[in-house]
Amino acid sequence: MVDLLPELVAEADEARYEIYYEIFLGGRFAQQIDALHQRYGPIVRINPFEIHISDPTFYDTLYNFDRRLEKHNVQHTGPYHQHNLRRRALTQFLTPRAIQRTEPLICLNIAELCRRLCEAHSSQQPASLSHLYRCMTADIITTFTLGESYKLLQNPKDSESFLQAFAFSFRLLWLLREIPYLSIAVRWAGKTLGRWLRADWVLATLLRWQWAIDTQLDDLQNDRTDGKGLSSIISLYLSNNLPPHEKTTQHLHDTVNMLLAAGFETTGFTLTTATYHILANSAILSRLGQELHAGIPYPDHIPSWQELSRFPYLSAIIKESLRLSLGASARLPRVNSEREVSYGNWTIPKGTAISMSHTDLHYDKSVFPEPKIFKPERWLAGLESKGMEKYLVPFSRGGRKCMGEDLAYAELYLTLATVFRKYDLQLYLTTLRDVEPARDFFVPAPEPGGNGLRVLVNQRQEENAPFT
Repeated sequence: MVDLLPELVAEADEARYEIYYEIFLGGRFAQQIDALHQRYGPIVRINPFEIHISDPTFYDTLYNFDRRLEKHNVQHTGPYHQHNLRRRALTQFLTPRAIQRTEPLICLNIAELCRRLCEAHSSQQPASLSHLYRCMTADIITTFTLGESYKLLQNPKDSESFLQAFAFSFRLLWLLREIPYLSIAVRWAGKTLGRWLRADWVLATLLRWQWAIDTQLDDLQNDRTDGKGLSSIISLYLSNNLPPHEKTTQHLHDTVNMLLAAGFETTGFTLTTATYHILANSAILSRLGQELHAGIPYPDHIPSWQELSRFPYLSAIIKESLRLSLGASARLPRVNSEREVSYGNWTIPKGTAISMSHTDLHYDKSVFPEPKIFKPERWLAGLESKGMEKYLVPFSRGGRKCMGEDLAYAELYLTLATVFRKYDLQLYLTTLRDVEPARDFFVPAPEPGGNGLRVLVNQRQEENAPFT
């Protein structure tokens, strides 16, 4: 058994240096881990309790070979058997068949996005697509989760404060992970302090929003929706024959936050990534346009997402966008409590947290040549591309992989096909720095100070085509 970087262990014990990178520098610890790997090799101890491995070939060994592996921090997801019980109850609304049935709901939200793009065209003002995409995915996931949309696309003022509050909450995730009872304190503060704080404060919006979640949960638990809400993930979860401790308000509150966090920001960021790179490369835009025009003769009749998944170039763009946007950017620790884990010449004691990050695979030069370059063509190379798919893991793998994968794909296919079949867009004062992942708040974030993805919306160049 080989010890790993004793000098780093001492530093971590004495200073909790992760706080410096995560809190004071703002989501920079992932970059520090990369620097440690460059200095010490593919396996390093990043704190007294956790080993980090940077080796694409080890990913399946860690995440896919043993479904009993536990998460290092399980206050929201629970140990394996408990997590499996919860997952079966939650995923009834997220199966491929369920997504097919609710596809019209997704399309309604895309139609609202189109309405906002038409408004931008009429006013000759740039549209913030990074903002609108997140509003749309938030409206979709709130409907799926709670049975009622937040209607952010219809309320620009509310949407701005909501997205600011959610961005702020992502910056708190590190503290919530380290201090499990902090989430209880946030709920309490939402009920007692939220109404007294200034309305324009981001913290006040965050607290009031947490309070609103509790109110919605109370209505669902006591069947006080008056038939206004749709069937939802939470309503189906509550109808399952689960023990009472699985239906406590605190657990449901944490579950809603988890579903919202995973369900709108990652997909919104992937749509932003795809749109920027399509518009930034005229050859990609032209080839996509040709495929969409050939496969969708009438712009107002978009095929289903499963039909769209058979469009090869659109599929390649989506895979490349998922690769660059990462999904969840945070490392994902796993613990084998029953036996030691071997990696190369190292034997890692049982009970040790072992983590990897999506960047270890998605940006690895040996797997993806020129990994920072957007190249949809890399997914159209036959058997070579099939080999690369093993290392595309935006939804993770194993028993704890993202349960919303099919919903995300439906949103990506339907949104990109609709937007690029119906509209001619042009980048407006947007550079790669405005959309490129640079910081890790569980989800990736660009460098601060940017304006996000902004576009000008132009008339379609089709004879007699109305602008809709």
